[in-house]
Amino acid sequence: MASFSLRLYRIYTEEKSGVDVVPVFISVDPERDTVEQVHEYVKELHPKLVGLTGSPEEIKSVARSYRVYYMKTEEEDSDYLVDHSIVMYLMSPEMSFVKFYGKNHDVASLTDGVVKEIRQYRK
Repeated sequence: MASFSLRLYRIYTEEKSGVDVVPVFISVDPERDTVEQVHEYVKELHPKLVGLTGSPEEIKSVARSYRVYYMKTEEEDSDYLVDHSIVMYLMSPEMSFVKFYGKNHDVASLTDGVVKEIRQYRK
């Protein structure tokens, strides 16, 4: 998640886009991630980052809507891991889909891509 934080930092600190972007993090582990835990987590990453969680049914519905894969895998010591896709979505102010970015984007290409899309949207 550190690279995610760096990407947010670059987008915001350079203020290249000139618009107020609201980043949102959605947990896919409602068993472990309480509202309070998600709040504390996102606070450490970026002051504008909004953290969301919900019931297992709500998470499943959101994941399906955004085509996000996640799977809980049990470990031997009664602990578990949650495997999941890593995707960032750029949405318009009206919440329509603009573009998605996978985990293979470096900071510069992600920032430049987001700024390019924002500038096109504003035309």
